[in-house]
Amino acid sequence: MKKIFALLAISMFAFVGCSDDDDNTPAPGSTVQEAYVDASAKKMWTYFSLKDNKVIGTGAEDAAADAEWAKRTDWDLAINRYMIRTNSGAATTVAAQGGVYTCGENVTFAGLTAVPAGAQFEADEEVTSQGMGGETTVVKSKATVIVFKKNPDGSLVMPPVYLKAPVYIFRTADGKSTFKVDFIQYKNEEGKSGYVKFQHAEIK
Repeated sequence: MKKIFALLAISMFAFVGCSDDDDNTPAPGSTVQEAYVDASAKKMWTYFSLKDNKVIGTGAEDAAADAEWAKRTDWDLAINRYMIRTNSGAATTVAAQGGVYTCGENVTFAGLTAVPAGAQFEADEEVTSQGMGGETTVVKSKATVIVFKKNPDGSLVMPPVYLKAPVYIFRTADGKSTFKVDFIQYKNEEGKSGYVKFQHAEIK
């Protein structure tokens, strides 16, 4: 009897060992990946590929650098401090199909398993704002790495108080894939801002 059990065990092991590797490959969207981006430079964008989970490169915040990155489709999102750019709208000159959908405040990263029906992905726009340094115009999305806490009158709380950003769904530059993204860190261990960590996973 012991010999029979031993033979069965060996047979089962051999079956598992010889099975097709594709059978054990996680389904798309089941793997959560983590990324870290140094976006601390005030006038520098860091471009990132969600599909490849890696930084593609960096570009200064100026017309010449923006024009060069607008010709490319190998990046899906870019980060400059707390600002986010997607490969869409005013950020592309080659009709890239990126964009972002902002989830509701009650949506969690773990609980989000599919793109909501009717979800509209917003494209990047050229935004002009007035600050301490004067008027500035930046191409960016409505997504942000963090949210600044505001007073009841709409003004920013000073010194700045950072609140967690909502969960986002980003569409890739080719328009074929969507990734849920959760920004989980904006400061490093020394308390310096612009050191961004986020998790992401493909969903459909």
